[in-house]
Amino acid sequence: MTARSRADRATRIVGVRAVAAHAGVSLGTVSNVLNSPARVSAETRERVESSMRSLGFVPSRAAGQLRSRRSELIGVVVPDVGNPFWAGVLRGVESVTEVAGLTMLVASTHQDPARQRRLLRDLESQGVDGLVVAPIVDRASDWAPFEERRFGVVTLDRRSPGSGGAWVSLDNVLGAGLAMGHLADVGYRRIALVNGPVSVSWCAERREGARDALVRRGLDPADVMLEVEVTDLTVEEGGAAVAPLLDAGSIDAVMCVNDMLALGALLEMRARGLRVPDDVALVGYDDTDFAPALNPPLTTVHQPSFEMGVAAAALLLEAGEREPGAHVEFQPRLVVRGSSQSGAGFP
Repeated sequence: MTARSRADRATRIVGVRAVAAHAGVSLGTVSNVLNSPARVSAETRERVESSMRSLGFVPSRAAGQLRSRRSELIGVVVPDVGNPFWAGVLRGVESVTEVAGLTMLVASTHQDPARQRRLLRDLESQGVDGLVVAPIVDRASDWAPFEERRFGVVTLDRRSPGSGGAWVSLDNVLGAGLAMGHLADVGYRRIALVNGPVSVSWCAERREGARDALVRRGLDPADVMLEVEVTDLTVEEGGAAVAPLLDAGSIDAVMCVNDMLALGALLEMRARGLRVPDDVALVGYDDTDFAPALNPPLTTVHQPSFEMGVAAAALLLEAGEREPGAHVEFQPRLVVRGSSQSGAGFP
């Protein structure tokens, strides 16, 4: 075989007709070898399989989907797969779906509504059997096509408006209230809240919780809290958000709505030789794996990412049995460490 013929063969799509002709059998026999091999004699099956190998035939998953109307694929869309919190959620989903023989297709929106729409269209075209999504905008039409799929839709941290879909959440108002309340109780009165777009549900809820905590303590949020909005909840954005505030010396504490932002803020503080918490205190949110290993260890709000993923996947697989609007809510817990209170260390 020449190099050209090998290249031609590598780029040629081989179908079942070519296999049937090569093996001298009917199309039905090839189909049975692929889908019901027990119906075919061992001799015929070996001849067909030999033809498949010789021709470089690869069974089409898409064709299998058309026959069974099942892809065994689950779409999972989160803000950032690189964030340890969302990685924990994904591990939780996978621990359930893998046992069920399902494969995850995972994507990140990075807080971009247009990207979310594109990713969901891509997953729709892949024919996924169900969807777990942490939506960043209230646009149920984006994931409406998945409602009729085998497993339907489960949303994370936001209920799908007007939908009977299931959802998993954490009480973000309470969690942010614990974080901001802690800073206020320690005595900080010039606190920067580094938050994402308020169009994102959990960002809006964490803002609400932070403000409510100050009001409950008789403090005016306008006097105590300086709000800084970032477009993406990353380490880089966290550093950039606090840099001008640190240069101006206008704050004595920072509350970030996730630990990635808090890590960026901490790096900026250390770059300026600031002592945490003596010069500026710092609180995060998520209690990611790296939080207790930072110097100083990071005060943060714990939310059980793995368990949230498990709950989402369990709800997904209960399609047809779950109640409309089925909901699992987790409760946050404040973990006080050395970044906000002198003398506080590992829990």
